[in-house]
Amino acid sequence: MRSYMSLPWVLGVLAILSLVAVACGTSAPSEPVIVEKEVLKEVPVEVLKEVVVTATPKPVQDSEQVTAKVDRVIYAFGEVIETNRNWTVGRPSYYQFDPWAETLLDLEATTNARVPRIATSWESNADASSWTFHLQEGIPFHDDYGELTTADVAASLALHRSDEATSSFKQFLKEMKPGEEGFEIVDDHTITFNMEGSTTLWPAMASRGFGGGEFLILSKKQIDEGLESFDEKPIGTGPYEYGGRDTGEGIWFELSDGDHWRGERPDFKEIEIKWVREDATRLAMLLVGESHMSSLSRELQFEAMKRGMITLEAQVPTNYLTLFLGGMYFSTGDPDYDPTVPWVSPENGLKIRQAMNKAVDRDELIDFILKGAGTTMYNTAFHPTLEGYNPEWEEKWDDMYGFDPEAAKALMAEAGYSPDNPMEFTIWNYVSSDEPETAVMVEALINYWQPIGIDLKIVDSEWGTVRSAYREKNDMIKQGGWGNVITMRSVVDRVRAWAYPDGAGRNYESDAINEAWAAIAQTVDPDEIDKQVQKVGDDRFDNFADIPFFWFALQVTANPEVIESWTFPGTSASKTSHWNLLKAAQ
Repeated sequence: MRSYMSLPWVLGVLAILSLVAVACGTSAPSEPVIVEKEVLKEVPVEVLKEVVVTATPKPVQDSEQVTAKVDRVIYAFGEVIETNRNWTVGRPSYYQFDPWAETLLDLEATTNARVPRIATSWESNADASSWTFHLQEGIPFHDDYGELTTADVAASLALHRSDEATSSFKQFLKEMKPGEEGFEIVDDHTITFNMEGSTTLWPAMASRGFGGGEFLILSKKQIDEGLESFDEKPIGTGPYEYGGRDTGEGIWFELSDGDHWRGERPDFKEIEIKWVREDATRLAMLLVGESHMSSLSRELQFEAMKRGMITLEAQVPTNYLTLFLGGMYFSTGDPDYDPTVPWVSPENGLKIRQAMNKAVDRDELIDFILKGAGTTMYNTAFHPTLEGYNPEWEEKWDDMYGFDPEAAKALMAEAGYSPDNPMEFTIWNYVSSDEPETAVMVEALINYWQPIGIDLKIVDSEWGTVRSAYREKNDMIKQGGWGNVITMRSVVDRVRAWAYPDGAGRNYESDAINEAWAAIAQTVDPDEIDKQVQKVGDDRFDNFADIPFFWFALQVTANPEVIESWTFPGTSASKTSHWNLLKAAQ
């Protein structure tokens, strides 16, 4: 085993816990200044292929409410982009919204199936160019803001179509007919969305996650008051209400007065989420009682469990970890393609990308980062249960991607690089919500890449900076790449995000992806969709589009004196979700 974050280092952290019992507190995010870091050494089968979906309402999975030992449960994890305006940020920041705001559709907590929420049923027309949602009547907004109707849905949609919006949902809405042609308010509880072409993605986009999670239904009355009111206290329909925030420190939510309209009965009166960048500080907070749950790397989870803590795990292994490479813009005519970037050059780029993959011992990383609780991902975002999966990738894996440092070194030599003449590569490292695995993986790569001729530099940044860089395809991102933990979603949605020029994925782009997406947008035939998605997968696999690592289940470490269990699917926009199923210890 190579020396990554060593166990003695972890034990050293634990040895000073008595010193941080008073002072550890929450760690405010640093200013968005990039600082170079010295390195010493996102499953059940997705149901998206149907054209018509009509769901039967299901009861909320609440057990009997119990009296919690604490009124406020405190959850510590990494940083987010702090805002109440959900349409301006991406999914890693949705922890700020899930307790108080709701989507049209929900995810069943144990099976990940899409089930009714604000919408009781939904269906499409024959070619899936129009989707109609039927709303539950009598849903009250917080603070006497009236009952939810399709006018609120339309107002919420407009926010994601605005110039201010940066959500992934906004990219999807580019396929909607322009202006008011894009939707029809049939009545107070029926609304139809009209697209330019066919799409099977509306159920995903309308749901709590598994590809969606960003389309939260907000109060038109409050939106009309002006966004200053929304910034002060956003109004929703969830079991919790927005309580407040201390910028740079955290956010909290308070149980809404009266019964929730769906009968959700959370055990805890308040939730507080604290932004804490350092993994070790989150461990310290948990052990000294300053938090009741913490997002921890697997190594620190192990140390916490030895001291009596428990692990709460998502119901399905739906997270995956990938290192994306900047500059991979191969669509014909893309002005952002730069052939001088070594790993995208027409002469040697393919060799370098294969070398970067073959230098990595994924089995060792699964043992080290995940303590064995993960499986190899053969192609980024492609899971055997989803569309377009090609079993041939597994057969070709050892030859094309399998761990072989000597072969990797030879490929780099063919490209003109060696340990004495290394290729420079920067990884933009950040800490984001429940993603402690990313930082550990990034630091481990130096042990694999340095011996084959890659001079790896790790630069600490922030998620917002990295996201802007790859979406803008700027010079910063072309200096290297970035790691990301992403939740499972339909690969059709991934193809949409990867397509040029309208997609926002901005990692690997090619004519093959663009052609496949154009074909998918004109059909509802599941076999044809599957065929086109597999073409995309083959293109990415054969061209070493990125560095795929593994699938794993999201885990949260908790104090069993306060928390008994938490049932959540792991695929919501906020990853951890279903706060009504966070059960207090008795």
